[in-house]
Amino acid sequence: MTRPSYCTDHADGVQRLFDLLGGFPSLLLVLGILFLLDRLIQGASREGVFTTRTVRYLRIAGWWLLLGCLAAAVVEAGAHAALLATLAKDYTFTADSWLETWQPPYALVFTALGILTFARIMRTGVAMREDLEGTV
Repeated sequence: MTRPSYCTDHADGVQRLFDLLGGFPSLLLVLGILFLLDRLIQGASREGVFTTRTVRYLRIAGWWLLLGCLAAAVVEAGAHAALLATLAKDYTFTADSWLETWQPPYALVFTALGILTFARIMRTGVAMREDLEGTV
C-alpha cells in the first residue's frame, strides 16, 4: 500500500503539526525498542540469558512493540487524513477518511506476539534453571 504525497507552498502551523505526527510516533517506537533491546542485551551479557531480568525486559519490549505499533499506526493515520483534509477542498476528516488511510501493522503485531510468547517460554526456562540450581 502506498500513501500519496502532497505539497503546499505555505504550510501553516496545523499542517506542520500534522506532518510531524505523520512520522514521529514511529520514530519514538523505534527509539524505545532500541533502548529496551540495549538494556536486554546488557543485562543478559552480565547476568546470563536465563534470568528474571532478561525475561522482564523481553516482556516489556514485546508489550512496547505491540501497543506502540498500534498507537503509532492510529496516530499517523489520523494525522495523514487530517493533513489531507487541510490541503484538499473536497476532502473532509471523518472516521471513514481515517479508516481509508489506516494500514494495520500486521507484521509488527505478529512480531510482538512472538516476543511475548518467547518471554513466556524464557520464564519457564528461568524457573527450571532456578530449580536445577537449588537441586545441585
